[in-house]
Amino acid sequence: MLEVASQMILCLLLAALVGFIIGYLFGRSTCMSDECGQTEPKTHEENHATVTESHEETTDEKPALLTSPRNGQKDNLTRIKGIGLKIEEALNEIGIYHFDQIAAWDAENIAWADRTLGFPGRAEREQWVAQAKALAAGEETEFSKRVDAGDVATSKKA
Repeated sequence: MLEVASQMILCLLLAALVGFIIGYLFGRSTCMSDECGQTEPKTHEENHATVTESHEETTDEKPALLTSPRNGQKDNLTRIKGIGLKIEEALNEIGIYHFDQIAAWDAENIAWADRTLGFPGRAEREQWVAQAKALAAGEETEFSKRVDAGDVATSKKA
């Protein structure tokens, strides 16, 4: 029995090696042109410039986050058009509970929120900041009136 198991392991290793060699050869034969992304090695300065550029692209600032809602009361973020119960829950999980937090977002905060929530462009497209500013100031929006009346299905808690 031990002999059969060792033969099986040997066959598996041999198959893996043959597969690796065939994959390597096939990859080389299909990538003979300059279009395969091969470039000349970069100098230290070029590598540093690339790291700096990529760092600048990803330095989106986090907005002001809280560990819990102020005074134990969070705002109903579903009153902002584009924020349903699921997104409100995700916002709460990352520390956003109030209209004034969203109202204070700048472009970098919006980019961070888009990336964190996984809904690129949504906050800007649906104007979350403008709506949040109005709601934080105690004003109503047409959408918030509909939510308050219970006419928006995605804002109803089960």
